[in-house]
Amino acid sequence: MVALPHDTLADHAKWGLGIVTGNNRKFIRHTNLPEHMPVYKGRDILKGSLKPPTNFIPRETSLYQQVPPLKLFLAKEKLIYKFISSNLCFYHDKDQSFFINSANMLILDKSFPISSKQLCDLLNSNIMNWFFRTMFETHKVLRSDLECLPIHTKFFENCHKFNEEDYLTYLGIVEDENGTFRIKE
Repeated sequence: MVALPHDTLADHAKWGLGIVTGNNRKFIRHTNLPEHMPVYKGRDILKGSLKPPTNFIPRETSLYQQVPPLKLFLAKEKLIYKFISSNLCFYHDKDQSFFINSANMLILDKSFPISSKQLCDLLNSNIMNWFFRTMFETHKVLRSDLECLPIHTKFFENCHKFNEEDYLTYLGIVEDENGTFRIKE
């Protein structure tokens, strides 16, 4: 995968952590009260979707221990991903969703050759998850690891919508029955 021409996310995205409340018991409610907003936890992120919100915090962000710049949350589109996981699990957010520190975000630079949606689908693929687990053997999805992943942007020149079977053909790779991948003979 790294032998083929590829780009990486290094220097091609803005990154942000989730809100650190400093006291989740004090601030997180399970009903939406006035002056509260929905927030998502890492476990609320599914590949390609979010569970309905079940956690709400006061809108006043100055109450919290650590909050990334609000412009990151309010971006027109961003990728939200689980932080505590050995699998890549991304959601393409276009709703300016907020989340706490078991999730992180990245906002792709406009100059990057593929869209945020294409990147989301690629990072959620079986082959990228296998590659990530094989290379990093971790239970945390770190920015530094994501910045090393090979992003084959040229694939999207002919396939505007991600399809794993077409992507494997492009790479010259086949998936074995046991969930591993090998070079096609």
